[in-house]
Amino acid sequence: MLLLSRERIRPIEQNPVSRLLRWIYGGRLRFALRYKLLVLSIPGLVIVLGAGAWFGLARVLSPVEQLAGMLGADLRSLPGYQRACEVLPGLESDDWIALDEGSWFYMPSLYPAASFSQAMEVLQTQDSLIREIPEVESVLGKIGRAQSALDPAPASMIETYVMLKPREQWRPGMTERGIWDAVNAAATLPGVTPASPLQPIEGRVVMLQAGIKAAMAVRIYGDSLEGLSAAAVSVADRLKRHALVNAQAVAPDIVLGKPYLEFDVDRAEAARYGMTTKMVNEIVSAGLGGVDAATTVEGRERYPVQVRFSRDVRESVSELPLVPIVTETGEVVPLQRLASVRTTWGPGMISSEDSRLVAHVMFSPSGRAGDLETVESVMSDLSGARRTGELKFPEGNFELQPVGSFQSQLEANQRLMWIIPLVALINFLLIYLEFHDLPVTLAVFTGLPVSFAGGMLMAGLAGVQLNTAVWIGFIATLGLAEDDGVVMATFIRQLLGRRRISTVQQLRATVLEAGMKRIRPCMMTTATTLIALIPVLTATGRGAEVARAMAWPVLGGMLVEPFASFVVPVMYCAFLELRLRLGLGVVESEDCESVRIIPELPCGSVG
Repeated sequence: MLLLSRERIRPIEQNPVSRLLRWIYGGRLRFALRYKLLVLSIPGLVIVLGAGAWFGLARVLSPVEQLAGMLGADLRSLPGYQRACEVLPGLESDDWIALDEGSWFYMPSLYPAASFSQAMEVLQTQDSLIREIPEVESVLGKIGRAQSALDPAPASMIETYVMLKPREQWRPGMTERGIWDAVNAAATLPGVTPASPLQPIEGRVVMLQAGIKAAMAVRIYGDSLEGLSAAAVSVADRLKRHALVNAQAVAPDIVLGKPYLEFDVDRAEAARYGMTTKMVNEIVSAGLGGVDAATTVEGRERYPVQVRFSRDVRESVSELPLVPIVTETGEVVPLQRLASVRTTWGPGMISSEDSRLVAHVMFSPSGRAGDLETVESVMSDLSGARRTGELKFPEGNFELQPVGSFQSQLEANQRLMWIIPLVALINFLLIYLEFHDLPVTLAVFTGLPVSFAGGMLMAGLAGVQLNTAVWIGFIATLGLAEDDGVVMATFIRQLLGRRRISTVQQLRATVLEAGMKRIRPCMMTTATTLIALIPVLTATGRGAEVARAMAWPVLGGMLVEPFASFVVPVMYCAFLELRLRLGLGVVESEDCESVRIIPELPCGSVG
């Protein structure tokens, strides 16, 4: 306690760090107050680069290129211009941030004609091949479904959970996507449809949200199964030629591909033997599917005893019509006497949405563009192909609709379209309630677009994709950006309220003094924020992807904060210099409130 009580707190003028900071900032602020337009061009350049990072630098500077071309100049010949356009091509949009779950969810499908024994053989073969990949810890495959209406998966759909080893045990240079490509290459067998890259939790969310087993798909509405089958194949062929779609991951629903045995009862012939249509159908159902004849009891366990045709009869389509049937009249006749038997192709599963039959064509982006841009490009291409006749559908009413996990991002974008402007408006109102002066409020508010542009520039340089987490980071940036401006403008008002200002030199000296005394807390806020972001940006655990996405805009906004610290003093000083030159005065006398600048009341203004 004695040592703490004897501690001597140095004034700001004697603190070495503060003296260095004041020396650096003071000379630049003095220069900025003298050459305002030149200094304000730097934040303006940051705003242009931020817009270029968002929309693409070439797109933002396109009017400038056209104007330069009219004057006979070529901006692309400038050193570094083409490279800058390549570095800032524009930010892509993503539907969500896929968390690193440490596993993959391989979910292909067999063709509907595959039998259950064939499906089991394929599943076991795939598990063995996937297990040979060095980064794979264990493999668990599942086929079929539970006896529940909540599980609409067909019996031919395979679900394989691929658990990965810790990253320290991976081969050098191996990534999660590289492991998925190895899994997909090893498990792709004849008769197996392609699978889209999904993780277990991610895949369940997508299936619950859109009813598909891929991140995105084109849903086709139709009136008949035959038409949907042809339309799905046509859409799949079109998608495989699209530049933004991974052709190997395009998987249309096989609407018609399951073999069926159809029994057409001859009513007249059956009636001669005293048989009805229901009787004939019951015989066929019992012979092929089985009927419970008795129940065995083994302790607490009970098992049904089924009776049906022998396996060699059930598997032989040629012998099935020759099965003898005992009729009601006591005569024994072959089954073909009572009903005709033929083999047809039908649906493996019938899907419907909004009371209409649907089929899906699932696909994955190729990585050249964001998810939302890919979906927009795909739908625009399909719509244009239908109008020009390049994409032909059978006769009927067919509609195309994009579905997938990106729908949540579209809904979030619609909400953010009014949330972010609302946040900016609330900041503006809070600043105005502090100063009760519109010009001063505008001067303080100008720091927000500079910080926003800095965050957008950092996001562009980091190569992140715009999603909900990134926009939340921008909302946090807007809240931090106004703090320094409010601190700076408040102290300038306090100094001006205690002095009589009659010349531009006195005004600049007062603004310079206020800036030098408030640059320390402003830089402390910026420094502590940057230090707090270090663990977030360097984190590698579960969920670190979401935290980093929110931190990049804040990092960019704080890095350009030193430039923004000149904006408020310079614009504030420029506004008051204009009032001086117009003879409107700057401050009121000491008897007035120290937080007021514009002499709205007759209180001894000095002009």
